[in-house]
Amino acid sequence: MINPSIFKAYDVRGIYPTDIDEDAVYKIAQAYVKFVKPKGPIALGKDVRLSSPSLWQSAAKGLTDAGIDVIDIGTISTDMLYFSVAKYGYSGGMTISASHNPKEYNGIKFVREKAIAISGDTGIMEMRDQALKEEQIIEPEKGEVTKKEILADYVKHCLSFIDPKAIKPMKIVANANFGMAGVAVNKILEFLPIEIVPLDFEPNGNFPKGRPDPMILERRIETEALVKSEKADLGVAWDADADRCFIFDENGDFVDGYYLTAILAQIMLEKFGKESKKIIYDPRLTWAVEDTVKKFKGQALINKPGGK
Repeated sequence: MINPSIFKAYDVRGIYPTDIDEDAVYKIAQAYVKFVKPKGPIALGKDVRLSSPSLWQSAAKGLTDAGIDVIDIGTISTDMLYFSVAKYGYSGGMTISASHNPKEYNGIKFVREKAIAISGDTGIMEMRDQALKEEQIIEPEKGEVTKKEILADYVKHCLSFIDPKAIKPMKIVANANFGMAGVAVNKILEFLPIEIVPLDFEPNGNFPKGRPDPMILERRIETEALVKSEKADLGVAWDADADRCFIFDENGDFVDGYYLTAILAQIMLEKFGKESKKIIYDPRLTWAVEDTVKKFKGQALINKPGGK
């Protein structure tokens, strides 16, 4: 029996194997097919957690048994899932990941076509109800699994946001928290005049230094100290699935995401203001963002923050 509490506001997540196991993932993958009704292949990735390979196999079987072709995009950061579905026109995507949670956790994040995220408001609870019915889908013609290398295209996409020639030489402390950020960063830096001081760059699903989450104070201390000792220009840290990025200034001080949102809002409005003036932000802290968006003649759209 699937534990219904693993279905959260933005993903499926629980302790492996007590809350979430291979059988549950198989049934959830089949529920995804029932809900999304994909007309083409589904991208399927995984993070570096030790339980992810076997859960990936269960998800792939759930999809292929239902007649859906699976594109194996390998071990990825979560944003690489979004990129691949949008870039290659897949009918949806899933990744086996528990994001920033401790090593004993695992889960699933979902998107549909055009990399549109599926949340508790837009389908996760419907998939929960379907999975709890335990109605198996076995099509006579099963789907096939095809591998797809996406890293080179992903790196090219990341670099498209900037002018590499405009980047000045600098020194950066980069903490990947044993996740996938280091793999992509190493490739991106081949095109940039940046020296990095790498920290925990080798993927390791055991997360030997604890919960891979820079939002936790104790997981910032090492990065802060290294920025100071190396006299770096700034520091960067990612959570395990690299869908969140955290910044430290030249003094090693943590820069709250609230202020980064205001800075990025200004940059985006200055660069893309003629195309779109809409900035989405969350309600936890608002004044700097609202004032910045107003100053640069944008439209601030408040949205609820992500779950834990």
